[in-house]
Amino acid sequence: MATVKTGGFIGRLVNRLQTWFREVTAELKRVVKPTPEETTQMMLVVIGFILIVGLWFALWDILLVKITSHIDQWVLGTGR
Repeated sequence: MATVKTGGFIGRLVNRLQTWFREVTAELKRVVKPTPEETTQMMLVVIGFILIVGLWFALWDILLVKITSHIDQWVLGTGR
């Protein structure tokens, strides 16, 4: 005897969507909004990190420009 599937594709889809919405709602109830002090602290950390990374790239840029200009002068000086 063949087994009968209840709900079919649409029924399973509706059940999955209901489960998903229930899980999303439960997760959103657990979300905690940061305090203004926490937001300020996180913003300062991000700004500090951006400054450090910017300085890192600036130093590498200066170093690589000096190296390439020395190489360029050396090649031009040899009479190529």
